[in-house]
Amino acid sequence: MIQILRERVENLSNYDNEYDLVYIDPPFGLDREFFMFEEDKKVAFDDKWESTDAYIEWYASVIQDCFDALKPNGWLYAHNNFDSNALVLGDLTKNVRSKFYTNISWKRSGPKNNIRKGWGNIVDSILVFRKGDPYFDVEYAPLDETYAKNSFKNKDEKGFYALGKLTGEKSRIGHKYEYNGYKPQYGWRFTEEKTKVLHDQNLIHWGANLPYKKIYLEESKGSPIQNFWDDIHFISRSEKNKRKYPTQKPVKLLERIVRTSCPPGGHVLDPFCGSGTTALACYNLERNCTTMDVSKDALKIAADSLIDAGCDLNTEE
Repeated sequence: MIQILRERVENLSNYDNEYDLVYIDPPFGLDREFFMFEEDKKVAFDDKWESTDAYIEWYASVIQDCFDALKPNGWLYAHNNFDSNALVLGDLTKNVRSKFYTNISWKRSGPKNNIRKGWGNIVDSILVFRKGDPYFDVEYAPLDETYAKNSFKNKDEKGFYALGKLTGEKSRIGHKYEYNGYKPQYGWRFTEEKTKVLHDQNLIHWGANLPYKKIYLEESKGSPIQNFWDDIHFISRSEKNKRKYPTQKPVKLLERIVRTSCPPGGHVLDPFCGSGTTALACYNLERNCTTMDVSKDALKIAADSLIDAGCDLNTEE
């Protein structure tokens, strides 16, 4: 179910302990109006505040309410600029601050060519909070073509394979024992029992000097995605999900967050609907989503995008 509500973010206390994942992309506290023209109509929202302190106090209260909206096991992603996210961490209550897990740096644009007096600012900050022991599905980058071409040169009856470390290192001494005539100087990475299992499964390549673990091409994935995301670009003119809102994020960004951090059939909350990107990602991935905004313009843009995608929408005014 995809549900769009016209509701204020201050009412989040009505949603305690309901969601597997909460994603927020609030105003960034930049003290200006954001706008764009869509079909001769101005779409805008006001990001003006009495002071930086007032904004950070408000932002911290939103994060607190969003954290409370999570189930006992859940993830909270807070998307903002680096300044606001750095400042808000110190303003959070201890129970939320202690659940801070990591910061994701999203490279939102390519290099800026007009830099003259400082470093180009091309990343957003996404604070990640972990509550309990939530669902997580690791995402992998595509297997590097050069690595795939040059590393999988060995072959047995199962197929082509590369060689992985099976022994210790100078800085990380492994388990000391002799096995199958090998006694590595820095030990083995695994216990003797585990090494025997690998041997019995024909998963060890016995080299002239050292043993190696077989890594088969057909089973190999790329590297796991870490907390620097430079492979999802901002919305381009060629994308199907066109930019219709001033601060609209690419659907691929939200699909990564939803796919990895909300179980199939789970429930996502986005209290800053904007263009409805979170709801669209949830629809594409068959997750439930509740999203809300105070702006009628934003809700209409979101509803139209979801209806165009074929969504049977549940909306409430």
